[in-house]
Amino acid sequence: MLDTTTLPITYEDTRLRSLSELDADTYAAGTRDEAVRRFGHLPEPDYTPDSVRRMIREEVAAGMSSGTLAVLALADAETDRFVGSLVLFDVSSEAAEVGFWIHPDARGEGHARRGLELASRFAHNSGLRTLTARTLPENKASQRCLTTAGFREVERCVGTTPAGQHEELIHYRRDLASSSEWPLETERLRLRLHSADDAGWLHELYSRPEVSRYLLDEPWTADITRDKVTERLSKTGLDGETGALALVIERDGVAIGDIALWLTDHEHRQGEIGWVLDPAHGGQGFASEAVRAVLTLGFDHYKLHRITAQMDARNSASAALARRVGMRLEAHHVQDWFSKGEWTDTLIYARLASENMRQSSGA
Repeated sequence: MLDTTTLPITYEDTRLRSLSELDADTYAAGTRDEAVRRFGHLPEPDYTPDSVRRMIREEVAAGMSSGTLAVLALADAETDRFVGSLVLFDVSSEAAEVGFWIHPDARGEGHARRGLELASRFAHNSGLRTLTARTLPENKASQRCLTTAGFREVERCVGTTPAGQHEELIHYRRDLASSSEWPLETERLRLRLHSADDAGWLHELYSRPEVSRYLLDEPWTADITRDKVTERLSKTGLDGETGALALVIERDGVAIGDIALWLTDHEHRQGEIGWVLDPAHGGQGFASEAVRAVLTLGFDHYKLHRITAQMDARNSASAALARRVGMRLEAHHVQDWFSKGEWTDTLIYARLASENMRQSSGA
């Protein structure tokens, strides 16, 4: 079921939030647009401000309460003005279908692309594993948005739209988290995707000056934590729109740090890895165990050619870890980064897929 307590959520310039009666006039005006009427597959033939307000009070409220239907607003993140509607329906314990339309006054601003990413985050935060969508073959704009947002075409066939019409439709699917991948188990650790519940321990860890000392960020505030958690929730795989994967490191059910892998060159399959471990759990090999697992995931599952790790040269613990997991020191940049009021050096470590294969085979 859909967990509406995770709303609102924001991605760049777009916010996904509950539909308000204050949106009724703009919503009704948008549904009169020719493209919305053709491609929006709206269940009602005509909408007025009064009918939209009634819909919000009745069908929308009931669906949100039961978690079986979410008729939501896409809004400009800065002004909160309504820019379109996004709907999640046909909800099961594993999947839902998404549909959307953009108000004609807001087209060309990227809200559709960002809205689909927000829909994927919302569905993922609700525990769903799959998001589907359908669009008409002539709706090229929708097809581009879906593909960019990590959806893949799975079939074309005649079907019934939410408006009750029989049309040829292109079916799309986005896997939010593969059950075969997550959680990733090692000998002593469990690596899982982030959830909204991780905000507390992440803030406690990253707000500590001794933890942030060699990181690019200052110690986290409550506002920064909210933004960082939202970012991590979106990083569910290198094949998605973010091109990044963020995982929690757990030991016996307790979160002890996090680790991330992200693409730096999609075409040539190159990525970068970064990690932070709670100092209270240091010295036991947990960070090395997690990094080895994610390096293997990057090379074996995502077929990366090269993975790098960059760090402040004063961070001797991270440098030693990089060497332990078989990464080579490729560069030492002198005073190349101005961090926290001073010039600092950067170390760059790297590992190739061919080197990982040789180690795995015992060569």
